[in-house]
Amino acid sequence: MSVTIRELDRRRDRKGVEAIDTSFVTDRVFDLVAGARSIELVERVLPQPITKRYSIGEVFAQWARWDHGWVAEEGGEIRGFATVEHEPWHGRVILWFLYIAPAWRRRGLGRALLARVEEHARGVGASHVWLETSNVNVPGVAAYERCGYTLCGADRLYYGDYMPGETAIYLAKVLAE
Repeated sequence: MSVTIRELDRRRDRKGVEAIDTSFVTDRVFDLVAGARSIELVERVLPQPITKRYSIGEVFAQWARWDHGWVAEEGGEIRGFATVEHEPWHGRVILWFLYIAPAWRRRGLGRALLARVEEHARGVGASHVWLETSNVNVPGVAAYERCGYTLCGADRLYYGDYMPGETAIYLAKVLAE
């Protein structure tokens, strides 16, 4: 069966979206090395691999401001999804969430969803797509980099007690006209 990318319906798709397993395993993290006018992410191999799981409940939390989304669907099952918010005053589209079910990773779904996000961003006149992730999400950062996203910032304090010891990193992709 082939995968279809379609618009996300908050009510109809909620159960399928919430069924996505957000966990991943990584044997490395990024350490943030900051100079007076520079930042760099340096990979560090961990003594033991870790499993990280993001809270899927955040997707529909009251504070989540995304206004548009898409699902990757195969055989009536949601295999992945992406949600965004257009911020006209920044000239950007923010990628709020992008998750792919583990069995469907590395099969082009993330790339297809990002292509839809970027198409939407161009359509609303955004100059770039911007996202935030954690320094622990080395596999995700590698995937974003393969799709043309680059480091544009970091914040060691962003997560506070919510994700202690983790650093927020920001990536962006400038959209060609």
